[in-house]
Amino acid sequence: MNTLTYLLVKETLWDQLKAEVQDVLDMFSDFFLMIKEVTYDVVAGYIGADITNLLLIAIGVIGVMVICITIINR
Repeated sequence: MNTLTYLLVKETLWDQLKAEVQDVLDMFSDFFLMIKEVTYDVVAGYIGADITNLLLIAIGVIGVMVICITIINR
């Protein structure tokens, strides 16, 4: 049955693989968009976008600092 479908559609394995990868990327983008809507948009609505961005940058810098400290202390 798969061979018949393959012959009728003339879709190559590479085309199928590209379609599957695109589907996976779309799922990831939908997932992260949902997380953004639930977290960032709510916080930005309460305290403003500029302050939210500054808080996210500060959290990222603190995370990098903690990682660097753990690497240095080993």
